[in-house]
Amino acid sequence: MISYAMNINRSIFLKKHILLLLFLGFISTCFALSAEKEGYVIKFQVKGIKDTTCMIATYYGNGTYVKDTLKADAAGKITFRANADYPKGIYLLVISDKSYFEFIINNDRKFSMTTDRSDLAGKMVVTGSQENQLFYDYLKYNKARFGEIQSLQKIARQGTAGKDSIRKINEKCETINKEIIKYKLDLAAKYPASFMAFLVNAMKEPEVPEIPVLPNGRKDSSFVYRYVLAHFWDGTDFTDDRLLRTPVFDNKLKKFIDKILIQNPDTIIRETDILIEKARPNPEMFKYMVWFSTYHSENSEIMGFDRVFVHVVDTYYLTHQATWEQPKVVEKLIKKANRLRPLLIGEVPPNMIMLDTNDQPVSMYSIKSDILILLFWDPDCGHCEQEIPKIKDFYDKQKDSLGVKIFSVCSDTSVAKWKTAIRKKKMDWINVDGPRSLTGNYHDLYDVIQTPVIYILNNRKEIIAKRLGAEQMLPFLKNYIRTGPH
Repeated sequence: MISYAMNINRSIFLKKHILLLLFLGFISTCFALSAEKEGYVIKFQVKGIKDTTCMIATYYGNGTYVKDTLKADAAGKITFRANADYPKGIYLLVISDKSYFEFIINNDRKFSMTTDRSDLAGKMVVTGSQENQLFYDYLKYNKARFGEIQSLQKIARQGTAGKDSIRKINEKCETINKEIIKYKLDLAAKYPASFMAFLVNAMKEPEVPEIPVLPNGRKDSSFVYRYVLAHFWDGTDFTDDRLLRTPVFDNKLKKFIDKILIQNPDTIIRETDILIEKARPNPEMFKYMVWFSTYHSENSEIMGFDRVFVHVVDTYYLTHQATWEQPKVVEKLIKKANRLRPLLIGEVPPNMIMLDTNDQPVSMYSIKSDILILLFWDPDCGHCEQEIPKIKDFYDKQKDSLGVKIFSVCSDTSVAKWKTAIRKKKMDWINVDGPRSLTGNYHDLYDVIQTPVIYILNNRKEIIAKRLGAEQMLPFLKNYIRTGPH
């Protein structure tokens, strides 16, 4: 009986002990959850300011945006509070247009930063935030090392150093650059969970190994491009939206699209889609990548890159994936893509039938020529005054050898002014009156907003070039005839 009682008592003790452990575990979990939900409290003090209105701003893509406005007291003290889910990244305390300093919002919830307006970064003292301490150590190191490089470059520019000395200066600068890179990589390796490690990985670009030799004994000429393409984004997590709140991501993205990739619309389209898909799991990153691709391609000055814009609109807006955008904006983008689609390089553009100087309809499609130039112009256009004499000179010299004809569309509604300008400029090619059209408004058909505008078509009426200057036509056509399809 005693043994039985002891077993019962032991059982009761174990149950109580387990309940106590569960209770303590519950309390511990509550404290952990509470800590996770605890917001940010950041205290700043800037000596040299008082009763000053300051702003909290953040980097976002290619700009900075104000997030909050705070008032410094008589001692230059400011307290910034934010919820625990406040977006992480690099922020700025802005005192004036040219006076600000950066700080990191990431893992550290409560910390303080004290500095002096006379040297905001140089006199920064961080308390309670390893993240920001690492950041300012990095900034100070970088400033010192780049100062060394600038001093060496100044000596080289003065022209007093001999060739051997300049060689040594260049070697020293290269050594310093390597030491800076090593400093960043060592920092990221030592503090892998820090924001600085994240930032270093975001900035990092691939170091190309030795170029391999092919079986024929020659070095692989495409190796560097293929290696950089494959490794350019190593260490970059496109599902981490902290990238957007740094000053490095947007610039790196532009460098990849504009400098690293072969400048061919099909290549840009393929790589753009790959990057957007990498970002898709994070709604904010996906939104930004679609926006960036839209804006960047829409404003590209490279001929033929409107194909990228049309692809992005068709792929992400026409399919209702850009759910964040206002319907009117989506409608406008789709309308523009539809207007550009028949005007892409390689497409046969819409026909134009307009009245000539004899009031006879002339069809653009009926013109037989190896090369057909479409010229949209206006008698009162200042730029046309400069370009048309150059086009005239090109036409007189090349019309026979290149098989060139010009279909010239005037935008002015005055027939008298149009005919006078033709005689004055000796425009002895096919001239038609744009307003008197049998095929609709050419402004919409050919996306003509201002003049002059030039399109070049081949013998199949396919667009081979557009929006060239007069002086660019001959070099382009010579290259096209030598290498292009016919």
